[in-house]
Amino acid sequence: MAGATEIYICYPGQAIRDGKVEYSGIETRIEAETDAARRVRDDPTIAKITYYAIKEDGGFRSLYSFENPNAAKVPERRSALDDLNAPSEGVPRKKSLFQRIRAIFEQD
Repeated sequence: MAGATEIYICYPGQAIRDGKVEYSGIETRIEAETDAARRVRDDPTIAKITYYAIKEDGGFRSLYSFENPNAAKVPERRSALDDLNAPSEGVPRKKSLFQRIRAIFEQD
């Protein structure tokens, strides 16, 4: 095979298309496995690494793909409203004006 190899390196939460692309002369699956093991050992934050052999005619085929089960998970996104809606522990909330007026009419 005379073409190049594209290596897509993705971090947690990143799609393959958004990953970092590197080019190499790797030609076999065994070389790709060895290279992936080395890269993940050097940078354990890598979540996925994929190798594509690019042919001279523009086609490609997948050589190897590795998903790191030990990569950190993507933290959940929080909004500013999450803190406002969460009840505070042990601190009684003041009743709103509407709640106080309503309480007057609901008394027996």
